[in-house]
Amino acid sequence: MSILEAIDNARSVIICGHVRPDGDCIGSAFALREYCLNAGKIADVCSPSPIPESYKFVRNSEAFNALTRKVYDLFIAVDCATRERIGRMEGFFRSADRTVCIDHHEGHDGFADINLVKSNASSTCEMVYDLLEPTGRITKEIADYLFTGLSTDTGHFMHSNTDSKVLYTAYKLSCLGADCHGIATELYRRRSRAKTKLIAKSIEAMRFYMDGKVCVIPMTQQLLDDCGISSNDTEGIIDYAISVEGVEIGVSLCAEKDNEYKVSFRSRGRHVNDIAEVFGGGGHVYAAGCRVFGKTEDVIDKILKAIRDTEEI
Repeated sequence: MSILEAIDNARSVIICGHVRPDGDCIGSAFALREYCLNAGKIADVCSPSPIPESYKFVRNSEAFNALTRKVYDLFIAVDCATRERIGRMEGFFRSADRTVCIDHHEGHDGFADINLVKSNASSTCEMVYDLLEPTGRITKEIADYLFTGLSTDTGHFMHSNTDSKVLYTAYKLSCLGADCHGIATELYRRRSRAKTKLIAKSIEAMRFYMDGKVCVIPMTQQLLDDCGISSNDTEGIIDYAISVEGVEIGVSLCAEKDNEYKVSFRSRGRHVNDIAEVFGGGGHVYAAGCRVFGKTEDVIDKILKAIRDTEEI
């Protein structure tokens, strides 16, 4: 059975993103929700985490985690490489008649009944576009959602995963009515005072190692509290680490709980997914993440050791 057939056969659909949802997760989930609603289905969007403040501009963002049922016929996971990524939404997964996963990460474990996985795709939104385009049912609203995720997961078309296919998809979404200028303005030209303060303090907190080839940004709980911001709204800070001249690996640490850090890696030519895998994480070759446990300095030491052990720097 195909994914579209699974949607056609369902009366109710829940689309679930991963913990700490990003633009690709949110965009692909809402695009599928819109498609399902237009097909006459009951459709809800959820994640183990709330929607970040920076994505509340997205149309119908108030519907995020506003669930209307206790059981759904179809469960669709988006942008999730493993079942663990759906977190506390596990109950909906178990109770669904059929499960689907659409994902573009390496190391996907095939946890759903139907798995659509393309590790060479730039984003899950690109995959959802490819899935829906033949139906002729991509509305302006769906195009907006998909452009949001396509833009964020390619770093506004600056990351190495930006290829001719990505640019062609962006062009087609624009032709379908996507508000490219408006979305880009919301994503890259508007931010809260708290996020602006976080950027300033994160840059000030930068540390450099290995002759300046590694840049680490530690976002402790104290730093987050000082900025009045949650760990859910720290997306994009890692980009400041990798943007420094001479840096080959950028690392950001974000406090989640006592002695637990969400760690993100970005690189120029270095295989950081190998580093993330040391700690049970993963992702893409040049962009990956994991969780590391311990106090701040211990976590940094563990990460630096993993970098030395996996990369010749």
